[in-house]
Amino acid sequence: MTQWYQLQQLDSKYLEQVHQLYDDSFPMEIRQYLAQWLENQDWEHAANNVSFATLLFHDLLSQLDDQFSRFLIENNFLLQHNIRKSKRNLQVCLGSLSIHLLDFAIGCL
Repeated sequence: MTQWYQLQQLDSKYLEQVHQLYDDSFPMEIRQYLAQWLENQDWEHAANNVSFATLLFHDLLSQLDDQFSRFLIENNFLLQHNIRKSKRNLQVCLGSLSIHLLDFAIGCL
């Protein structure tokens, strides 16, 4: 049983807090459809290793592409749209992060 499934079994007063955690930068759809993959990643290592974090990020984008393809086969237009939008938003986030990392590196030189 995934953590995501267990989380959904919480009392409604706690579920409201869960709803507040997710927004356009990391929508609940991603958490829902990629639950198993997300829970199997080493996020602690990624937090301390930029190269590994970048690798995980690109793997996440690949997972979103796979999920998009599933929705395409199922003719689920709304979820196709949501996954595509989520992927674009995440890519913009990475672009911003890369700029900040570059600024930090230049500052250290």
